[in-house]
Amino acid sequence: MSSYPKIPYEYDRIRLTCLFEHPDVAGFPVAGVQSPEAREVFGELRFPACPEDRTYTTASFVTSVDGKIAFGDNPAGPLVAQANRMDPDGAMADFWVLNLMRASADAIFAGAGTMHKEPDGVVCIFDQGLEDARVAAGKDPVPWVIIMSLDGTDLRFEDTMFDNQPVIMICTSPAGLEVIREKMNRDYFVVGPYESSREVDPEEVSRLFHENRGKRIPVIVTGQGSMTDSPAILRVTRAMGIRSAMVESPSYCHSLLRQGLLDEMTLNYSCLYIGGTAPGFGMGMEPATSLNHPHTEMLSLHMHSPSFFYFRHRLVYDGSLQGSPETQESGTAGEAF
Repeated sequence: MSSYPKIPYEYDRIRLTCLFEHPDVAGFPVAGVQSPEAREVFGELRFPACPEDRTYTTASFVTSVDGKIAFGDNPAGPLVAQANRMDPDGAMADFWVLNLMRASADAIFAGAGTMHKEPDGVVCIFDQGLEDARVAAGKDPVPWVIIMSLDGTDLRFEDTMFDNQPVIMICTSPAGLEVIREKMNRDYFVVGPYESSREVDPEEVSRLFHENRGKRIPVIVTGQGSMTDSPAILRVTRAMGIRSAMVESPSYCHSLLRQGLLDEMTLNYSCLYIGGTAPGFGMGMEPATSLNHPHTEMLSLHMHSPSFFYFRHRLVYDGSLQGSPETQESGTAGEAF
């Protein structure tokens, strides 16, 4: 696909007011990808330096006031924003913020469920100015899409996303690789398997990736049995040149949070209530405990109206700030993600 869907944004209607920005943000050494319109809507976007040994991870979701990410009767994620009748334009701003964060990412982690919900979908930048800014920064027009599947059984091998998305890869376990070997109907190559991050050879990964890029679909295989290994995944993707990645799978977001591997997340706060057993982060997965849980520190707070807010958090694990100066020494100051 040589061109991608676009939304003709009315920037005056989605302009946000910055209510707070952490003093550290101005000193972050990495400039986010932004257009002139993005600076008008959001302001300057900066990031901490990327680690040398793994991909920097971000997330962006919209939640209700009680932290739900979907309605029980309709699981479509965007509906939490679109159902906000107090501020319909806030929903458009919510989707634009997602695109703003996508624009700075080299890759997007998506769950295999995305292929079921959007069988003809494409993951792209829906703002033309942001796409143009990506290209000017030396990036592909769209980020890599990494489809996450534990055992391969939930992959849709007939999905047109494989054709619509020119930069796509699969991440799975050894058990998932066996399913792919049996059912995959497109050319692919295997990176791994790596049981843990200690086994990853970054130079070998880089060589293999660049030899096959544009010719075959990469399949990253980590972990044991039907379980993947996130430290190994992020070490592999960093060796591929993926400096930063957006996590758009709520389950994988929860998994990274529990392992101390999510660096920051933007939570857009749609002021409506859902409650009950409606889906939240990590639905059906092991929760954090009172003795072992991550914290966050606010990086910025924006408002569209009294009914829609946009919170950017950095994650704090074991009392150590992610992105603090002592963890930034290996980054490259001023280089865009």
